[in-house]
Amino acid sequence: MDKGTRRNILKTGYPRQRAVAACLTCRERKRKCDNLRPVCSSCERIGARCEYTRQDASSFDPASLQILEQLSVIEGLVRGIQPSTSFDFPTAAAISSHQEQQNSPADAHPLQNDLGPDTEPIVPSLNLEASRGSNTDRLLQWPIFDKVLSSLPRFKFFDSNSQEVFTYLDDAVRQTDAPGAHLSLTSGSGSVNISTDKSDIQQLVDSFFQRVNIKNPILSRQEVEEYCHQYYENGPQFNLETGLVLLICALGAVADEFNPLDMGQSPVSSFQTPSRLERLKLGHCYFTASEKRLGAAISRVDTLSIQCLCLAGIYHMYLIRPVQALRLFHAAGSSLQILLSTNSQYSVGGTSQLISSLFWTCSKSESEILAEMPLGIPALRDPPSQDSYPPPQQITRDKSNKWASSEEDSWFFLLSEIALRRITDQVAEIVTKYIDSKIRYQQGQRIEDLVPIVAEFESQVETFRQLLPEAIRFHDVPEPASTEWQQYSRGRYYRVLELMHRPFVFTAIHEPSCSPAVQALAKKGLENGLKYLQHSQASHRHHGLWLQLRNQLRIASLLLAASTIPHLTMPDGWYGGISKTLATLDYWSWEFPSCKSYTDVILALSASSSGTMEERTPMSY
Repeated sequence: MDKGTRRNILKTGYPRQRAVAACLTCRERKRKCDNLRPVCSSCERIGARCEYTRQDASSFDPASLQILEQLSVIEGLVRGIQPSTSFDFPTAAAISSHQEQQNSPADAHPLQNDLGPDTEPIVPSLNLEASRGSNTDRLLQWPIFDKVLSSLPRFKFFDSNSQEVFTYLDDAVRQTDAPGAHLSLTSGSGSVNISTDKSDIQQLVDSFFQRVNIKNPILSRQEVEEYCHQYYENGPQFNLETGLVLLICALGAVADEFNPLDMGQSPVSSFQTPSRLERLKLGHCYFTASEKRLGAAISRVDTLSIQCLCLAGIYHMYLIRPVQALRLFHAAGSSLQILLSTNSQYSVGGTSQLISSLFWTCSKSESEILAEMPLGIPALRDPPSQDSYPPPQQITRDKSNKWASSEEDSWFFLLSEIALRRITDQVAEIVTKYIDSKIRYQQGQRIEDLVPIVAEFESQVETFRQLLPEAIRFHDVPEPASTEWQQYSRGRYYRVLELMHRPFVFTAIHEPSCSPAVQALAKKGLENGLKYLQHSQASHRHHGLWLQLRNQLRIASLLLAASTIPHLTMPDGWYGGISKTLATLDYWSWEFPSCKSYTDVILALSASSSGTMEERTPMSY
């Protein structure tokens, strides 16, 4: 790589030293070892027994020790989140008269358990039910939306409990064209074919590691280089090793380079730009070739097959195909669950870096889709212990490994995502229980009782933010994030702040007589929601793009509903966030037709909004 095209890797604040020694087998065979635990890639390929010399903490280099120390602090913080103020939801006795009036004894109240200081410690799981309770469809079921959205079509599907679910959003039921079919209808240069040229493949592999693997670190650079070497030497083979290389190339082709300046720009240009279409066609070409090799991944149960299935799911997420992605993440999770259940050498936690990373990537990716579209149950069960964070990677940090810093920082990002997701799930549980009790039973604890709990959650989240490593730590809007790690960490941060204040927004909307203190907290929730809309990039393609579109719709709906309440003070420039959301949906509608159902909801709510014409004037973002 020449100096003109060399990628600048973020520098960390600790010295780089050579990593720990190779496994005993690789040392004896004088082969390069990638130090994966419990079985390195080389030993796994040849079926050899993989053993390492016993080491204590002193054998870790300063970088790994810093990771361990900081993770320990974050872990202690997250486990310590227990609201000190008891918040008693309605008990069975308190609601018995209401149930008798409804004459529905089978409709058991879901909020009979108290949440207080005796709550069991949280475990490192992803609370799917809590997330579903706060998703977009559930918010659009608030009473204020009933009349305004009554003219819109509703779509029906059956959830994982075989219950009918109705939604205004058609992406769960819409059967889109065959993947890639729309690309053949567009203009562009001649046919596109996969390449076996080293420079072509290396360019796509570099793009993959710079733009994809940094957020989902399930592959080591060294392992991929060995697979690529086989590809160069032997050409495309009908095996999973070639399939993995082709999937990497497909993702490297479609993934966008992160541009911090995109946050403040409206996507005014047409989506169908020649350069972007050519990249999509190239990615589709490599992915189609990889699909011919994925059959083996369904029947095999090993780490390589799981990596292939997971990458295929990530590819579909990049192209905004959540249903197709869900099927592949579920297949990957099913294989991983079988591997964990039947092979004692693999475990989540301990020294199994690859397995832990695959576990969290598959589990998080599948659960986030199921939280918005409850079409099934996740393949992976909860991890077996509370110490199941992916351990720090052992990376060779010599002069030849220019990717060491980036790979370690991507590990930091994965760890911080897991930790913040755990906080979000606990917040979601309390928020969902409060709002459901109000909607279903028209009674519940006073909203004022939530104030100290939310204040404590907010304090914990702010402390967590300060503990983030330098490569992930972010500034507030309007300052753009410098890296994708900062961008997505900031997005989760704004969303959890909005979520914890959502009960106050609900109360302020549906109870005009609420106190000024509740109104002030409601405004705080709306402000954080608006910050999320301002922070979101309109035209950047990434793994979480579909989730971003859902988040933007949910927050835009919340802002528009709040704008109809005279006693609520709206945050400055709130309709600029609505305009940006509409522009974003329009930008992606060619590729993701379900954007129209999203837009229809916003336009229906906008028609009833009390915003002035001045507020409705599109702003610069």
